[in-house]
Amino acid sequence: MRHNKIKKLKKNPKPHIVDLANDGAFSVVSLSDHLTKFWKDKKKKIWKVLNKEGQLDQRFIKQELPHWQDIWIKRGIKIRWDRRQRSFFLSVLKN
Repeated sequence: MRHNKIKKLKKNPKPHIVDLANDGAFSVVSLSDHLTKFWKDKKKKIWKVLNKEGQLDQRFIKQELPHWQDIWIKRGIKIRWDRRQRSFFLSVLKN
């Protein structure tokens, strides 16, 4: 007797979307606030932080973002920049 496996359809959860404050150079504070809230969140689903209006410029993304990624990866949070969507994606590292 052969058992056929049934493939279960799984819905991919939509990310929680938040906006950066438009404070010029102080938009970094807003990003830090979102990172802290994500770190304390118990659900740990993916967050999408919108940078639509260019609150954080290319200089931040190229020079400072790798340093931020090193700091937050130690706490178990992965920060990924998506150029096409102009957004940061925050997710939990699985150990």
